[in-house]
Amino acid sequence: MENKLFVSFQRSYIKRKGIPLGDDIILFDSFDSTKRTKFYSDSEWRTLDYKDIPFPPKEQKYKFPPELYLVFKKKQIDFQFNYLEYGSDVKILSLDLFQELLNNGLDKNQYEYSILKLVNKDGDQLTERKYCALRFGKFDDDKFEFNKQTSVRSKVNGSTNYIYPDLVLITDSLDKNIFVLREFAYRNSFVFNNKDFVDDLITKFTDINIYTTRDFPFIYDNQYDEELVPLNNEYLVTV
Repeated sequence: MENKLFVSFQRSYIKRKGIPLGDDIILFDSFDSTKRTKFYSDSEWRTLDYKDIPFPPKEQKYKFPPELYLVFKKKQIDFQFNYLEYGSDVKILSLDLFQELLNNGLDKNQYEYSILKLVNKDGDQLTERKYCALRFGKFDDDKFEFNKQTSVRSKVNGSTNYIYPDLVLITDSLDKNIFVLREFAYRNSFVFNNKDFVDDLITKFTDINIYTTRDFPFIYDNQYDEELVPLNNEYLVTV
């Protein structure tokens, strides 16, 4: 079967021009300029556990705040980036990219939405460009077949995970081109099923890195080796 699936993978721990490192940003829900620690979180949204709490959460303290501060720990002057993986199933998107994904089937029932205000450590707004954060709580794993016979075992970060070069979408009749998976190696990614859409995406949003599912195991397993897999590498999907 021809491989028609694609995976985004950002490697947010490697410095790129105009794109903050994952360690250089942090989300908070509250700000008070009179306090020594100006940013803090009032709610318990970070502690959401899908095993024990339904999604979207019913209790107010676990809900994703409708507005959040994205605090930059270091100086940032370029705000042309469009996509950051924050962790905890949170993806940070420019509104331009968010709208593009919505137009191609991003399911509103799968995530909670928060408007972002990008600020420095003193609370000064850094840009007028609009961004949002999405916290995903419903996933598309049941729509895929994970071929375990050809799976690739990886021990990145000391934990054993499996990657599936022969990942297959069970049905092509779905009215969407974008999927999110709970499967660990894919949790900080989007999965796409349409090459024309992927071509359009990487043309409009040049900071998004996308690979075929066939090449993804090699990229994932060697993600920290910048000599073997530089940022501009031969495996990136191109138009």
